Amino acid sequence: MTEIEAPLSRPWSRVGEAWGVALWASFIAACAETAVVFACCDPLTLGFDDYFSASAVALRPMIYAFGFFFFWLFSFVGTALTACMLLSGRHAASREQSAGR
Repeated sequence: MTEIEAPLSRPWSRVGEAWGVALWASFIAACAETAVVFACCDPLTLGFDDYFSASAVALRPMIYAFGFFFFWLFSFVGTALTACMLLSGRHAASREQSAGR
């Protein structure tokens, strides 16, 4: 095979594919969770401005970012555990053979 005919990427391993799906699914879930939670409650109404000397306007993006990453981590734990259970289940070998891997 010449350089032009060589494949640009190789197929993902089963574990790598599971990690990718877990990261992407948890990211999408964190986006939805963040939108719902912060649409219902404003960080400024929670009383954080009394505890910090920084202005409340500067705190708002930090709270949004912290909330998003918290939701992403929380969702990732659930999707990663699900992926591990699917990969190590009783019928994992038969699923792998039926997929042609």
